[in-house]
Amino acid sequence: MLPTRAYADIPRLSPGGPHVAPSTQSHAAFVIAAALADVDRFPAANFTRYPVHTTNEALRLIETARPRVVAIDWDVPEIDGAQVCGAVRKFPHAGVLVTMASPQSAPAALKAGCHAILLKPFAPNLAAARIGRLSRELPSGSAGLRAAHSLYCGTNRVWSETRCPECESPSATSFEFYSYRRMWYACLACDAVWLGPRQE
Repeated sequence: MLPTRAYADIPRLSPGGPHVAPSTQSHAAFVIAAALADVDRFPAANFTRYPVHTTNEALRLIETARPRVVAIDWDVPEIDGAQVCGAVRKFPHAGVLVTMASPQSAPAALKAGCHAILLKPFAPNLAAARIGRLSRELPSGSAGLRAAHSLYCGTNRVWSETRCPECESPSATSFEFYSYRRMWYACLACDAVWLGPRQE
């Protein structure tokens, strides 16, 4: 079971809005880069949803919609997650949530610049919590530039004293809870992934 705070501040869920121009919507844009069958795994959660299913669709929509949050399914072969991450990171107000089936893919997503990782399978309320958290933590406008590019936005954390069990490099990055006692870590030097003691 995950910590209670992993589910905190979950916004009310609402159905996805129509595909209209962002300028006519009061809700922030939320781009979902996933397979068609998986779009409903991501809650609307006070956003106007814009589902895309290929890299080119995602890149075009990110430029026009300027979304507040982009959720990328790292496992979809038609979507280049790293390329989409790079496009989102040009906008300091936007957050990137990556979902994946295997934690072994986490180093690549972290290097691409995602703000949070969610391992499958995940509950809709947990996805809603992560999306809401990213939306709140990344400020609007140029004032948020430094925060937006920090690993301390979202759920990723760098632990300077935690060393990789493979290469002994310091500064392991935690990217997801496993239980109340353990969490997932990644080494960005050698791409190792392991379960270690949970830290606060």
